[in-house]
Amino acid sequence: MKTLRTLAVALAACALTGQAAAQPLQARACLTAPEAESLLITVIPDALEEVSHTCAAQLPAGALLRSPGRAFGDSYRTLADANWPNTRRALAKILPSDAAPMLDNDLARLMLISLAGPIVAQQVTPADCGPANRFLTMIAPLPPKNAVAAIVAAMQIAATDRKNGTKPAAIPVCPFGAQ
Repeated sequence: MKTLRTLAVALAACALTGQAAAQPLQARACLTAPEAESLLITVIPDALEEVSHTCAAQLPAGALLRSPGRAFGDSYRTLADANWPNTRRALAKILPSDAAPMLDNDLARLMLISLAGPIVAQQVTPADCGPANRFLTMIAPLPPKNAVAAIVAAMQIAATDRKNGTKPAAIPVCPFGAQ
């Protein structure tokens, strides 16, 4: 679950301004599962690449996370390119309204993907590398859309478990049934 939380924090840092992130979860719009999946599909390839650099010394030579481009990330990269219009709509939903016009520029996509990887890598500690590699190894055989849907479902389960007064979820995914 730490791997999912790390990814969610990193994505939120890329996707939300400080003002939006500081708002209580219930005060922000939430992303439906398909919207959250679009956001993840867009940033996963570059995030995996950066985390692979962070974890290279922590994992054995044959570990999936040491070679995500060949074994895992490339299948997501193709989807990410085609998926940008959906991601743009998802971001427009959760960003402050005055930031939404920035998304009409291709520079927004480049900024999002170039920031996501380093932010994710900063959140990953050496102790996270083994569990992250295990998690990725388990979902790697799934088609990318199914793998991302599983990640978002786990995020929804985690969001459902949150109690009042706890830190709001980094990516405001709508709870099950609110879609």
